Amino acid sequence: MASTRGKVLSLLQDGAVWSGQELARQLNISRTAIWKHIETLKQDGYAIETIPRKGYQLLEQNDRFDETAFVSVRRGRFGQHVHAYDQVDTTQRIAHELAQRGAAEGTIVISEEQTAGRGQLGRQWYNPSRVNIAASVILRPDLPIRDASKLTLMAASAFARSLNREGIAATIKWPNDLLLNGKKIGGILTEMQTEGDRIQAVILGFGFNVNGETIPEELLHRATSLKRETGIVHRRSELLARLLEDLEKEYDLFLEAGFSPVREHWLHNAAFIDEMITLTTGGRTKTGVMRGISFEGALLLETGAEIEPIYSAEIAVWND
Repeated sequence: MASTRGKVLSLLQDGAVWSGQELARQLNISRTAIWKHIETLKQDGYAIETIPRKGYQLLEQNDRFDETAFVSVRRGRFGQHVHAYDQVDTTQRIAHELAQRGAAEGTIVISEEQTAGRGQLGRQWYNPSRVNIAASVILRPDLPIRDASKLTLMAASAFARSLNREGIAATIKWPNDLLLNGKKIGGILTEMQTEGDRIQAVILGFGFNVNGETIPEELLHRATSLKRETGIVHRRSELLARLLEDLEKEYDLFLEAGFSPVREHWLHNAAFIDEMITLTTGGRTKTGVMRGISFEGALLLETGAEIEPIYSAEIAVWND
């Protein structure tokens, strides 16, 4: 039912007046069903005017982040199955449960708010309600376990390319962060379900700071939002649809052509290439010049006369 309502909403997005008869014809359902969907959309907060003897008109676009809003703008395979919530502990947990029950590749879990969202190294993700994107998508790649870490790099590449196409100059901080003007706007968390030496499912979680105007004081030096940097309010369902569309394309490229073309895309949008950086890992630090990433996804750190592959570490940017 939500899928049909999403299609009704999609037709109304152009702001024109649509007759009940034409909506019914487009969707191959009855005019009574159209009326019921319109009433439900109104109850959900959509500003739809009923014009006697003419039809229905969507008066204003709003920033809804629910199944109906997403279905109205989704594209491609990813997102054909949507599980939307107002509040969850983490979308990762729900996606894991769905994957274990056999959910199809591309199934997505979204939530207006996460109460226990987390990122790399188990850090808590700051996610205030109704301004950000919190999502997890189920992937079922036919890959050996050793290649799983490349999916994080693939996703970062896809998201950076997607944002840049919208005029947002996002860069990638190895391995899993998206930056804008040197501050974090998004992050990626990939987790596996395995059987033997094969991947059964990958749960690719991601979050973006979108329309928030207030950042906690202790995070101001390292985090920002698209709204704070661009001055533009973004419709999150549309942004999510574009991110998933580009993720699907980059994922298909990875599976069909291998990591090499994805690596090229990643390098094109990477931060700190040929710059002096400090890495932290296991309480230790290491300094050198970042020379890109290897064909295995390792960060290449030049220290003196040698270039060392680093497989697990964090680039120290904000001194915390």
